[in-house]
Parts: sequence; C-alpha cells; structure tokens
Amino acid sequence: MERLDSLPPESRGESSAGSSSTLEDPRPWIPSCHQWPEPLRWIDRPPQKLWICGNKPVGPPIIAIVGSRKASVAGLRWAFQIAAELSRSGFRIVSGLALGIDAAALEGAVLGCEEFKRSATPTVTKSLAAPFEAVPFAPPIALLGNGLPMIYPAKNRPLARRIVQCGGALISEYPPGTAPRPHHFPHRNRLISGCSVAVVVVEATLRSGSMGTARHALDQGCEVCAVPGPVESASHQGCHLLIRDGAHLVTCARDIIEACAGLGVAGCRAGIEGTARKGLSADQRRLERERKRHGDDLCRLHEVTGWSPIRLLRAWSGGSFDRSETGSRSDQGQMSVAHSRRSGVGSSAQIG
Repeated sequence: MERLDSLPPESRGESSAGSSSTLEDPRPWIPSCHQWPEPLRWIDRPPQKLWICGNKPVGPPIIAIVGSRKASVAGLRWAFQIAAELSRSGFRIVSGLALGIDAAALEGAVLGCEEFKRSATPTVTKSLAAPFEAVPFAPPIALLGNGLPMIYPAKNRPLARRIVQCGGALISEYPPGTAPRPHHFPHRNRLISGCSVAVVVVEATLRSGSMGTARHALDQGCEVCAVPGPVESASHQGCHLLIRDGAHLVTCARDIIEACAGLGVAGCRAGIEGTARKGLSADQRRLERERKRHGDDLCRLHEVTGWSPIRLLRAWSGGSFDRSETGSRSDQGQMSVAHSRRSGVGSSAQIG
C-alpha cells in the first residue's frame, strides 16, 4: 500500500508528470445510484461520493491484495500469479495502484481478464473449478489516493490504462485534480477493505499501510488472510503478526477461497449482500452456518471454527440467533469455552 512520508513537487501533482491524457474524464458516482457498492454503506465514514474512470464494478465478489512497495521477487510473483488465478476464477481483484505488491496483483488480474476474454471457456484450474457453477467476467479495480485522471505513481500509468481497457475501473474518493497527500492513503484503505469479502496481505512490515487495511478489514467483518515468509525478514513481520493473531494463513488461491467460507462466486456474492442487509460480520455469518450444521454447543463450535474463545464469543454475542432455542445449552457452552481458555486452548490475542 502507498505510504508517503514526503513527495517531491512533481509527484504531488504540481506538474503534468502524473497526468494521463489517455484516460476519460472521471464521472461522479453517488450512493443514490442503484449500482452503488452496498457494503460501503455500512463502513465507518462511508464515502459521500466517488469518482470513477471505467466501468462500475458490479457483480462478482471482490478480494483485496495488498502489500509492500519494496517487495521481494518471490512476493511479486506470488501476488501476480494468485491474482491471475482468482481473476480467472471469477473474483474481482482490488488494490491501491502503488508500486510493488499492489501493481503486481493488478497486473495479474488484468492478465487473468485478458486470458478470460481470449478463451470461450474460463481457464480455471481443475482444483478450483468445483465450487463454481458460472464464472463471470471480473476485471480489477484500483482505488487511488489522489484525484483522477492523474495517476500516482506516474510509473503505473500504463497499468491504469490497461485496467480501464480490460473493463475494470479506477476509483477515487477525491475530486478530480486533487494531489496525493500522505494522509489520503490510510484514509483510502478503508474503502479497499470495505468493498471486499477478504483482504490478502503479502509482505507487510509492522508499521505499514497494509496493516492499516487489515485493521479496517477486521473492524468491517471482512476475512483477513496473510502470506507467511522467512521469520528473519522484517518485510514479513506484519504478516506473521496477523497470522499469530488469527488471520488465515494462505499460500495459494484455494486457501483464499476457503477463507471466504468455501463459497463459490454466487455464494460469496449472496453472502456479502446478506451481510450488508443484516449487518452481520463475516465471523457471525460463518457461525450461523456452523450452528446449522453442528448445533448450539459452543465447545463443538470452538473446535470446528478453530477460533479463540474470545473470537467465538464475540461472534456469538453479536449474531442473530434465536437465544430462546439455545437456553441453558448456550450458558453451558460459554462456561465450557471459558474453561478451555483458562486451560490454555486458543489465543487470547485473536483478531477479528
């Protein structure tokens, strides 16, 4: 994710270095529009207006891939390949258009869309094909921290054009011509997580914009995934902290899809729309499904979810269950979970 400590004048939009005469003029997009992203209505500080170049992103569920600007070759390759595979599988990729992981993920998503359009049948790998009945076209989204049609950083102008040309979108909360400022990017990150069903963090330091995006995701009830790396690498410390605190450890596209509750494209879309309508978090949504399968015994739910007692009780207390049905079993289950916590089962520092 982009983090600006200081910007030279030309990068702050004070010259034409970051402008792009090939992009269309941005169009306003307001919440009263029927195509407005429903999840953005429910986040903290919801946007009052967005500006967009390209097509409005409606339909497929969105997965955010974010990470370091100074990523390793392995991290760039991973982000590119996974984004391409998720895109071919019908998931829309969103990121911030920064150098490094953001750009690699968007490049991969563009490639996935280009391959999709060249093929009459989507090239989904056999291992991922099973959950999907119909794979929609899902071009990527780039969310910017400055006003369109200027592109920051200017090095990513060709990528921005390709995103629009393949049917994707460039979106900003800032009016046209607004220069990039350091505080724009962390403020923008809540939108990246807010429109997503999952946020995947690749190579993040402890103090980085990607960690801020992960924190927004937790507050918004979004699944958080992190890619592990060498334990001595400072650029992976943020990911390791997220995993330690309960984020999904992911190493491939299937891991990410399973983190989204194992739903296919239609299921993910229905799930996120249902969450927006009911005001449920991702954990509450999953707990409802597990309750239907396993009943109201919190010890059993603790086992099948793999969550810490705190995370489980947080989802339970905020869910929409009929407590009259659970009765004393609920109380007994809560005491059992509390006992398991005292015995050292789970992590008291669980996120989400």
